[in-house]
Amino acid sequence: MNKNKKSLKAVQAICILVATLFMLIQMYSLKGVAARAHYSFVRFMPNMMHNATMMIVPMVFGAVYSRKKQSVSESFKYWLMAFVTLVVYYILFFIKVPARFNMWRVWGMLFPIITSTSVLFSGLFFSLLAQPRIYDLQYKLTKKQNLLVLSLLSLLGFALSAGNLSFQYSLYGLYLVLFFAWGMFLAGVKVKGKLFGLALFSGIVSFFVVVIGVSGFDAVYWSQIISGNGGGDWNREFLNNPSSPFMLLMVLAAFLLFKKVIMTFNEKQIRYFIPVIMFMDAPISTRFMNDFRFTGSSVANKLIMIVVMLLAAAIWDMVLERYLFKFKPVTKIIKYLDHETNLAKICEKVWAKVVKFIVTNRVNLLTWVWFYILSFGSFLIESDNLRIQISTAATINAIVYLLGTKFFAMILTTIFLDALFSIFYFVTTRYWTSNVLVSLIGIGWAIANKIKLLLRGEPIYPTEISEIVNWKTLLPMIGKTTVIAILVAIVIVIALDIFLEIKFPIKKRGSWKKRGIWALLSLALFMTPFRFNHDGGVIYHINRGFDNRQRFRNPERDIQVNGPVLNFLNYIDLQIMDQPATGYSASTIKQLNDKYAKVANKINKNRKNKLSDQTIVFNLSESFADPNTFPTIKIEQSAPNPVKFIESMKSRSSYGTMLSAGYGGGTANMEWETLTGLNMGLFKSTLTPYVQVVPNYNFYPTIGMNFDYKSAIHPFIGTYYSRREDYRRFKFDKFVYTGSKYKVIDQKKLGKSGYNSDFTTYANGLQQINARKDGQFINLISIQNHMPYNNWYPHNEYMGKISGDLFNTPAIREQMATYVKGTQYTDKAVKQFIGQIDKIKKPITLVFYGDHYPSIISQSYTAKYPVEMHSTRYFIYSNKYAREHGAKTRLPRKANNFVSSSDFIAMMLEQTDSKVTPYQALLTEVHKKLPAITINFKGDKGYELIGRKGQVIEPQYLTKEQQDLLADYETIQYDMTAGKAYGLQIKGFYK
Repeated sequence: MNKNKKSLKAVQAICILVATLFMLIQMYSLKGVAARAHYSFVRFMPNMMHNATMMIVPMVFGAVYSRKKQSVSESFKYWLMAFVTLVVYYILFFIKVPARFNMWRVWGMLFPIITSTSVLFSGLFFSLLAQPRIYDLQYKLTKKQNLLVLSLLSLLGFALSAGNLSFQYSLYGLYLVLFFAWGMFLAGVKVKGKLFGLALFSGIVSFFVVVIGVSGFDAVYWSQIISGNGGGDWNREFLNNPSSPFMLLMVLAAFLLFKKVIMTFNEKQIRYFIPVIMFMDAPISTRFMNDFRFTGSSVANKLIMIVVMLLAAAIWDMVLERYLFKFKPVTKIIKYLDHETNLAKICEKVWAKVVKFIVTNRVNLLTWVWFYILSFGSFLIESDNLRIQISTAATINAIVYLLGTKFFAMILTTIFLDALFSIFYFVTTRYWTSNVLVSLIGIGWAIANKIKLLLRGEPIYPTEISEIVNWKTLLPMIGKTTVIAILVAIVIVIALDIFLEIKFPIKKRGSWKKRGIWALLSLALFMTPFRFNHDGGVIYHINRGFDNRQRFRNPERDIQVNGPVLNFLNYIDLQIMDQPATGYSASTIKQLNDKYAKVANKINKNRKNKLSDQTIVFNLSESFADPNTFPTIKIEQSAPNPVKFIESMKSRSSYGTMLSAGYGGGTANMEWETLTGLNMGLFKSTLTPYVQVVPNYNFYPTIGMNFDYKSAIHPFIGTYYSRREDYRRFKFDKFVYTGSKYKVIDQKKLGKSGYNSDFTTYANGLQQINARKDGQFINLISIQNHMPYNNWYPHNEYMGKISGDLFNTPAIREQMATYVKGTQYTDKAVKQFIGQIDKIKKPITLVFYGDHYPSIISQSYTAKYPVEMHSTRYFIYSNKYAREHGAKTRLPRKANNFVSSSDFIAMMLEQTDSKVTPYQALLTEVHKKLPAITINFKGDKGYELIGRKGQVIEPQYLTKEQQDLLADYETIQYDMTAGKAYGLQIKGFYK
């Protein structure tokens, strides 16, 4: 007897071990591995494994819980175990992978059933609630009747769904109750002899039916798709579905095979699988498991983690059983649920407690609700007629977008508003006064930002708070009518506050000590924005987890999606650059000025021209890249070369490849590099200088400051990247854009495109060139080739003639054909423009460059083609008159193949044979003696160095001279981005 008992325990342990391993394997997504298998049926095995688990686990639980009617307390225990397990599991996940913190994940952790964390767990929870009713029903029916009912329900489930039930949501856990009922029924039925053999035979046959049938029907499905005869309206894996009769027969056979061992388990032992189910099904599991790397082999790492999680499940179950159910509040609830069998009464009591809590805390709850409404309203105020810009070419309904996508960003805003209320309430002890003050500040701040958006196309920045002292000049900008309306509103609000305090006085619950603690915590909360942008910090990840993600590229869009409160807080402490290790002070910058003044003198000995006498055009061509250089692209020979003229510039201009700091976006970053000579790669974190750096300075140095007249032309909206304000800080004399006081002439759109063409851009550029006899600087920005690429152009000879490994869908090929046609139009416009400036009798030099790749190819491929997909075409062309007066035709080709856009100032000065300042001498040295500097294409922090042939050069291979030069360059950039701009105080350094 003892011997049999011991062997039985051993069998139990083995079965638990095998079952646990079978379930924990499913923590990993095995579909990728299966897809690479030689045999097609293997691709469907992960799904079959998961579906079989969904069926057999409730069946096993049903068998164990078939002995007696269960109280509601058992369901409560299951829910509590799952909840506590998820809380600990998610905390460990966030500690290990903090970048993955997300409030939606926290929501899923707190409410596992509502958020469908695990359909299998939800099914077990529903099954235990239904167990007493199933028990009574099965007791009343005969075995034949039970078998008939369960069989009919199973067949009916398949017939009604056609094997198309998608077990992704907790609602489908109700279907799993059927398998739980099967387990309860089979537990009391003896299946022996021929019947047992028939069941096993049926299970084996069903297994092959599913394996062969699923792969066979998959072939049928795709043949229908390819032939165009439908195919998308049925589930090709209908046999491999929990509702499938064949899957049921297969699982029943497995259950009967192990039934004897299953029936030896008790309720306490079977509860062990609840943590295992949560480990298996939690959405974070695959990401969490893959983050552990013990060896170089991914297979070995997976095996190690499965063993680790097996041990963790065993230990965790012991902890839960020993401590969780002995916790006083828990034991009290369990005791009540053990004695109360009426589920309706339990719900009634829970509801009564919820109502009591709401009534007791109604003031706090209503205050929170009001602040959430206030937060929502502040977001709506920033929208554009209840539309929010989600991209440069698309808007969406603000109400739908905010409630569906920015829910937690509004919650975070609500938290800050409530914190402000707590501070005011502690000081005033007046509820309505505090509430009204917060409301006035919240709405007033939103309106103030909206006014500035309408006036200047950008929100209020922290650096501008000091502008309040200039209120006399600000009021006329706002307008007399608006000012009067604001004053009237303030008077009304004050009157309302007095009325509410007298007629409906409210005193919040809690002592002054409690209010004081809340006030102190609230003050501490307002310190957190100083860490919002410290990448890698706890506050940084929590802030982003609330979906407060500032992009810093389009200020108008940022304030629309983050709201006026969070948008302002995001700008409080920007992480730009670390202070140079060599030291930073006014004397350091003075020393660098002296050092490069000597270099400038040496360079200027061999140069004849004065820069201010030249006409320099920096031409940013939106999203322009040579289509022939795209990875894997093939354009049929019957289609003409789209950039034939630009390619011809190779022989008559400085021509090569520019390294872009963006992909599919970031136009203003490359523009900033070209105008300033500074480099994005040297920044500590991702930012947009136009938005985060330039506004910190009243004047910002650019190449334009070396000219008596400088202008910018952009035949598009002028508010993006705060251009209007930043160009004022650059001291540009003129900015031409659509809607400006300067008319955009010759507005011409090609085909169905909504953008002004490059012909329009160059027509306006030519007008400005001819508008002045003397030298000038022009920043010319096109828009024609901006995304999207929606088959704009009729008679497109490239349509259907593009192929390649990265152009693997009809949609991508169509977009690429549209883009290529656009570059052909650019090529023609450039040819026309070059011909026009060649006829002008004054020195003109054109710096033409594409800012970044178009976002057609998935950005995921940048890891495979990092340099190629960050490379665009550039050329520097001096017109005939300029060449006759000292300008070079082209610079040495080998030395200038791969360059950064920050190199253009030095290259232009060399080509025009112009004298340089100390700062420009530094740029010249950087260009001549260092590899091209750009952002780290791997996505890590810091810069990357690219050699003249496009190869990556590790910084440790730089010579001592190169390292010193790079340090000097970084120091100057720090001074003009994160420092005190000492260089501006040195006469002649920049200009």
